[in-house]
Amino acid sequence: MPQNELSCINMAERNKRQRQAGDSPLEIMRIDRTTLTQDELAMRCGIPRATYQRWISGKTEARLSISQLKRLCEELKIERVDELPDNFAPIAPSE
Repeated sequence: MPQNELSCINMAERNKRQRQAGDSPLEIMRIDRTTLTQDELAMRCGIPRATYQRWISGKTEARLSISQLKRLCEELKIERVDELPDNFAPIAPSE
């Protein structure tokens, strides 16, 4: 593959992973602390993809099993419980 095609692919991947206003705290942590996609993180944690997406959109409140919580903490490199956000829903814009 030519170098210019590789740089276009890399730029597109970076743009996809950039934080956006209103991102959920969980999404911010995923982007900042891993190279995983939403699907990969959900799969590694034993969470259905649609469930993960409902959590980060604020449509449902996260209710994780202990094993899911442990795996999520491992993947996000969370060492202390107070590093976990209280809510995974998007952050409301400041007025």
